[in-house]
Amino acid sequence: MKKLLSLLILVSMLFTFSSCNAYSDEEAAKIIDELLIREADLNGYIYFDSFKTKEDPGDDIYEDFQKYYVVAPDSKYLTLASLMGEVDAVFATMAREEIYNYAFYGYESESISFPSRFFEDEEGLKIDVTNQEFKGRTVALLGSAKVKRSNATRIRAEVMTYRIDSEGNPREHIKTVELIKENGVWKLYAQTMIAATTDTPLL
Repeated sequence: MKKLLSLLILVSMLFTFSSCNAYSDEEAAKIIDELLIREADLNGYIYFDSFKTKEDPGDDIYEDFQKYYVVAPDSKYLTLASLMGEVDAVFATMAREEIYNYAFYGYESESISFPSRFFEDEEGLKIDVTNQEFKGRTVALLGSAKVKRSNATRIRAEVMTYRIDSEGNPREHIKTVELIKENGVWKLYAQTMIAATTDTPLL
C-alpha cells in the first residue's frame, strides 16, 4: 500500500512538473512579438517587394528569366552580409538552410535549376526583380500568443493570424510558432511567412 501511495505521489509530481510552463502568455508574447515584427520586415525584403531598385525595371518584372537590378542606395540592406546577418539574428540554425538556398545560394533539382534571388558584385547588391513567386497575405496579431509548452530554452505557442484573400478580406487562422534559444538568444525555430503584424484585431 505504501509503495502504491508513493508511486501515485511520484506520478502526480511528474505530471505537475511537466504541465508547468516556464513562461506565461504575456511573457511569451513579448518575446514572440519582437521576433514576428522582425521576421515580417525581413520577409518583405527576401520574398516580397520591400526592396526598391536603383533603376526602374519596367516590364522586366514580367520576364521569364532572371533580371537583376542594383538595389536603391537608401535601402535598409546594401550588402549580402547585412541581409544574411539579419537572417541569422532572427532564425535558428535549422530554419536558415531553406532561406539561404532561396535567397543567397540558389538550388537545383532533377527538373529545375533556380538561381538565387540576390547576389553581389562590384556594382553592389542586386536582386532578381522577376522572382516574385510568393505573395504576402498573412498578418499576425501581436499580443495574441497562447503558450502550449515552454521551458528555459524553448517556447511553443499559438498565435492569431489573418489570411487576406484576393479581395482583401481577412480570415482568422491559428498559427503555431516555435522559438528556441541559441547561445542565449531567442530565435524562430521555423519560418512563419507572415507579411505584416497588427496591434488591432482585423475581425
